[in-house]
Formats: sequence, C-alpha cells, structure tokens
Amino acid sequence: MPPEPTSHPPDEIPTSVRGESTERPPTDPGTGPKAPEPPPDGPSGDGSGGSRRRSRRRIWPIALTVLLVTFVIGAATVELPYYAYRPGSVRDTEPLITIADDQTFPSDGTISYTTVSLRQATLLGMLMGWLDDDVDVFPRDKVLGDRNAEENRTLNLQMMDTSKQVATQVALERLGHPVDVSITGETVVNVLPDLPADGVLEPGDTITAVNGERLDEPDDLTRVLAADSPGDEVTITVEPPSGSQPRDVELALGADPDDPDRAIIGIEVTGRGIDFDFPVDVTIDTGDVGGPSAGLAFTLAIIDDLTPGDLTGGADVAVTGTISSDGTVGPVGGTGQKAAAVRAEGYDVFLVPTADYDAARRHAGDVDVIAVDTLDEALAALGDLGGNVDELPQPAPSQG
Repeated sequence: MPPEPTSHPPDEIPTSVRGESTERPPTDPGTGPKAPEPPPDGPSGDGSGGSRRRSRRRIWPIALTVLLVTFVIGAATVELPYYAYRPGSVRDTEPLITIADDQTFPSDGTISYTTVSLRQATLLGMLMGWLDDDVDVFPRDKVLGDRNAEENRTLNLQMMDTSKQVATQVALERLGHPVDVSITGETVVNVLPDLPADGVLEPGDTITAVNGERLDEPDDLTRVLAADSPGDEVTITVEPPSGSQPRDVELALGADPDDPDRAIIGIEVTGRGIDFDFPVDVTIDTGDVGGPSAGLAFTLAIIDDLTPGDLTGGADVAVTGTISSDGTVGPVGGTGQKAAAVRAEGYDVFLVPTADYDAARRHAGDVDVIAVDTLDEALAALGDLGGNVDELPQPAPSQG
C-alpha cells in the first residue's frame, strides 16, 4: 500500500512519529545504510511546513473562542438606547413614616408601595426582556424625552418629595385637620401627544398664570380651566427651566379623551415651590426612590397610623397611584412590573388606578386587583376587606 501523502517534497520521507511505521531509506550497496542528514536550517527544512499548518489549525479555535467571549461580554455590558422596565420592590410604609408629637397606632396588616426597576438595556438585557413577560423594553426617547438620565433622576426625586407632601396634606384633611398650601406655579412633568401643549411646552417649563391669573394654590390650574370649553383660547405665562424671562403662549384648549366636554392643555404637572403648613409633623423617608406613584399608599398609611384599629382589616395590601390634593388617584407607569413584584411577594390585594387595572391584572396572578380613582374609593375597598373605615373621623367641610 502506498504511503499517506504528506506535506514534504516527494524525495523526502518523514521520520517515524509516535511509533508509526515508515518506509526504510534506500541503502548504498557498497557502504550500507546512509546516516540521516540533519534537518536544514532554512524555512523549507523538513517538518517546518507541517508545523505551520498545525499551528494555524490550533489558532482558529482560539480566535473563535476570543471572538465569542468578546461578543458575550459586549452583549452583557454595552448599553443601548433602550430602557428595560423590570419588577421592582414592594415596601412596607410603616417603618418609613415618623409622626412626631402625636399618638400613633400599630396595625396587624400592612400598606406597601411598589417600585419598578428601570435600567438602560444591553443587548443581552433586551433579549432577556423579550423572553420575559414581566419585562418591557422601550426606546430611550419614550422614557427620558429630551432629558438625560441625571435630569430625569432629579425630576423624579422632586416628584417624590412633592408626592409625600401632598399625601400628608390629603391624609390630614381627611382626618379633619386643616392644611394651608401655597405654590409658585405648576411645573410640567409630561406633555401628552396630539394635544395643544405638544410641541409648545416641554417638561421643566413652569406655568405661573392663566389669562393673567396667578397660580397660587395646587388646584388653581384645574379651577381656572374648569369654566372653559374645548376650542377656547387661553394665554398661559410660562417660565423656562433655565430661569430666563417668562413668555406668554396662546393655546386653543383641547378635549379630554376620557371626557370630551372637559377642556385641557394636555400636560401633567406638579406644584413648584409648594409650601405646606401642617398641623401634625409627618416625615416620610423614601431614600433614593423617585417618582409620584406612592402618593396614595402614603395617604392611606398616614391615616392608618393616626387612627386606632386596622385600616386593612389585617390584610397585606400593596398600593400604587398618584394622589392629588383633591383626593383624586392618578395613573402611573410600570404597573405590570409592579403587579409582578406584588405577586412574587405574596400580597393579598393590590390597589391600582382604574387606567392601570388591565396591565396589573395581566401580571398579578392570584392577587386580588382592585381599581380605584379617588381616596374615598380606596378607603371603601379597604372597608370591604374588614378595615375600620367607618370609624374614621369625618373630613373637615370645604371652605367656599
């Protein structure tokens, strides 16, 4: 049988390797077998071509491994212009609230607020998000708008601070304590698409007056617009976030998508320079958590702390929703992720704004999800659970 082909020139025969047999070199009849010659020093010497090929064959797997490792590291660490909403935490409000110089009452049940984990996504994070029903991925501009991450963070902390104060106001007023509140304007936190303010106002702008009437109290913007109809023109005075000169802007009011007879500008606002005169000293420690969505939870928790009995009837209740000074509960973002966190923590009930009910229901599992639009509806829901709502003091009458 002929020998296997090799990379050597035809007149060379390779030396035996690893005990494999080779053909014996030819002999000279007069002198006997010739002694083997040493391999030449040049690049074409015996065995060097095979070594290079074997080296190249070894390098390819290494190179591919390096490329694969580099890709995986990049996919896990390089941030893309997308943000992932993931289930956050469910936090008991009782340890966070301190009420000085007033008697408080412990409860068997808990009232907890919910959070969402919001982080810029990597390629690996996006893939995991698309595979996980409890994670949503959105483009950067849908999350931050024109703000950068630090500006968005600062705004959310400001909104949380305002939310805590409004929650305290609403709780104390519900228990019969008068609270004096003043503002220096309404700061825009979100501009709704396809409504009059879209393209005219930006988050961070502050409305200080409407038709020349100053906005001095938290409900002034709603009160001033209440007499107008969709299509009416108004002049709003706006101060930009840079602090430069105010400007007057004329807008034709739009119709509320949920109430066609109600005139709106198409913005979400929070009071600027709010000053509260509280008759009870309430402190809420939320650390570095931002956003306004814990407002309803704090309102209920303060009421529970200041009244004997158990507002939840002993149930563990999670809550999300903004709170306005008139007791209105507003929608929030990330309700699906919050419901997933509530489900994972084993809570009995989850109170959510009506607008967020469907999203919460899809992720809540066996948790009882209850939709509410006002503080009174939230209290009624807790009363149905066995809470002591009927024993609460009556609210102070409105001042006309």
